[in-house]
Amino acid sequence: MRKLRIIGNIIFFSLVVYFIGQSARIFFNKRSMQNNLISTDKEIKELNDKKNRLLSQEKNSDEDEKTEKFARNNLNLKKEGEETYKISE
Repeated sequence: MRKLRIIGNIIFFSLVVYFIGQSARIFFNKRSMQNNLISTDKEIKELNDKKNRLLSQEKNSDEDEKTEKFARNNLNLKKEGEETYKISE
């Protein structure tokens, strides 16, 4: 009976040590995942900012192209160093 009790205690303490080890592993993995989540959130924010900057640049370039086209067609303006030809009938 005493041997059975000793074996039971050994198994019990082995299980306690195993579960404590698993809990520690989960705790450290959780911290690592939280750090990864924070860095991913920062990267997403940076990429969204970059996207917004590119979209505003695209909008501005479209406006510049429209302004340049209007100046060429209606005001007969040209860029520096550019030659223009006018066809008359």
